[in-house]
Amino acid sequence: MASPAQAATGRVRGTVSAHGDQSPKVKVTWFAADWSYIASRKVRGGGYSLSLEPGTYHLQFTDQRPSYDVEKYYPADVVVTVTAGATTVKNVKMRTGAAIGGVVKANGKPAGGARIVAANTDRNSFEVTANSAGEFALGGLPPGSYSVFTYDKRKAWVGKSAWFPKLKSGKFKKAHINLTKKAGRFVVDLYAGDQPYPGVAYVTAVSRGNGQFWTQKAAHGTVTFQGLYPGKYDVVLPGAGGYLGGTIRVQGKVKSGKTSFGTVRLTQPGATVAGTIVDANRPANPLEGASVTLMTTAGATLGTTTSAADGSFVLGGQLSTRTDLVVVAGPGPYSPYLGKGTSYCKYAATSVPVAVTTGQTTGLGSVLLPHQPDAQQDGDQCWTPPPG
Repeated sequence: MASPAQAATGRVRGTVSAHGDQSPKVKVTWFAADWSYIASRKVRGGGYSLSLEPGTYHLQFTDQRPSYDVEKYYPADVVVTVTAGATTVKNVKMRTGAAIGGVVKANGKPAGGARIVAANTDRNSFEVTANSAGEFALGGLPPGSYSVFTYDKRKAWVGKSAWFPKLKSGKFKKAHINLTKKAGRFVVDLYAGDQPYPGVAYVTAVSRGNGQFWTQKAAHGTVTFQGLYPGKYDVVLPGAGGYLGGTIRVQGKVKSGKTSFGTVRLTQPGATVAGTIVDANRPANPLEGASVTLMTTAGATLGTTTSAADGSFVLGGQLSTRTDLVVVAGPGPYSPYLGKGTSYCKYAATSVPVAVTTGQTTGLGSVLLPHQPDAQQDGDQCWTPPPG
């Protein structure tokens, strides 16, 4: 008979093959239904087998040969539904990808170490680095149309993106690239509301003219991009300081061969949840130090905090409108005790469903924290109901 732990999972298995290759060198990565990463492992012996909790998953199979191999297979994506106590079979066939290759030059000279990125219309990108002579090849591309962006290693020269329509599986396309325009440097000040953007974050600048993108680390409210194509830009900035992130137009313009300056500001406040943790037996008594967690009904944690001396708490700040949330409150992880005086007792956890709206605070009022059973308390002042 299967144990409860075994009955709570199902299995997905299958073969992984390619034309003339029954055991390709492949890695399988599995994601939740929303594409959040779970784990990965190598596929051995031309087959795979995964034990997973019931649900829907994305499985992605990727060829482990280097990106410059023009015979490389392109990634294979499959969707599987796992049922408890059952096996789902999904066989996977890997296929040779499209490939491009050629020489990169910067101002007419070989651009050794240049980075070449091919981005398709599904917003998937693949990249390779040119050798010292500027030569490159990029294989394993899924069939489709691509914009190819090239980045000079010295960040001195740039060029327009190249468009390669309708690349076909197993076919090679020549791609000779010459970067002829001097790159610009862009210093962008970042704000969250009326305050400098806090902490450290990765920020992406996207050319409005050709879609080319650059990612840099921001700190102390500023980010500096080098090697940019001249023109106007949008910046993709993560949320911070109670404001939602987004794609924002930069005030400023990149100029060829010069340093330019710009500003980006987050202005859309997120949703928050606020309340006060109190003793369920004596609601006039607030509880300091209670653990408060905001979660989705699916179990994902969105934020945690502890209640203040007056029992108050605030969670969220970077949430948009949604209805699938719950606040879970209880004692801390190391002790069941909370409160002072007659409220110094052992407490249990409680949960409160909550919906939030972008830009607004959802007030829960008093969140009543229940006591643990009378038999576990140290005195009758902690019994439920309390003695009269």
